Amino acid sequence: METSLYKRDLMSFFYSNSVYAVFGVYALLSMIMTFFWGMYFVDDNLAMMSFFIYQPQILAMIIPAITMRCWAEEKKSGTIENLLTFPITSWNLVFSKFLAMFTIAVMMLLFSVPLLLTTTIYVPLDWGNILSAYIGLVSVIGALTAVGCLFSALVSIPAVAYLSGLLVGVLWVNLKWGYWVTRWWKNMPFYFDGVLNFDDNYQNFCNGQFNPAGIIYFVSVAVLLLFFNWLVVASWRTK
Repeated sequence: METSLYKRDLMSFFYSNSVYAVFGVYALLSMIMTFFWGMYFVDDNLAMMSFFIYQPQILAMIIPAITMRCWAEEKKSGTIENLLTFPITSWNLVFSKFLAMFTIAVMMLLFSVPLLLTTTIYVPLDWGNILSAYIGLVSVIGALTAVGCLFSALVSIPAVAYLSGLLVGVLWVNLKWGYWVTRWWKNMPFYFDGVLNFDDNYQNFCNGQFNPAGIIYFVSVAVLLLFFNWLVVASWRTK
């Protein structure tokens, strides 16, 4: 049953024209940020930093467009009642939808393959560093997908779900959360400044520092948000 739901949500996205718009905007923004803001033609790009450096900001804008319909559209069309009657736990229901949206978001990274292949003709790439950056980027995608799925469950209108996920995603990616937490909570150890910051954890991956603490950070954010998503879905079944 979980596999069927996963395939259902995955294929429903590709049956709509929105997939082409979302993937097209992602590819366009990635190229603009890589070649212009990332100074692709100026840096040596041994680790493709021109590409990876602005990916979180791009994904924070794009992923909510993928996730905004996963729950909101079910409620809007009235199919949520039938979905809740399936012989499947609320957690498996939440995870199936999350996994489908996560798969779609990760597939966008395939657009970077031609760029890598072209770059390697001119520059000897550091593939170990690039692999580390990709692992960090996939971890970021998982957390941002969980953000989008949660707000799609909380809001019945897909457009509002998108804006809510966009706002939270952009704030999480760009604000120095560790700085504010350690400033407000005086008893918090100073090293939590770096532990809680998105940028510090992501930059470690981009710099080739494969730190398990970074994986734990992003996975913990995703699991926490999926737990809240589960609470929302479970509350629907008790009504």
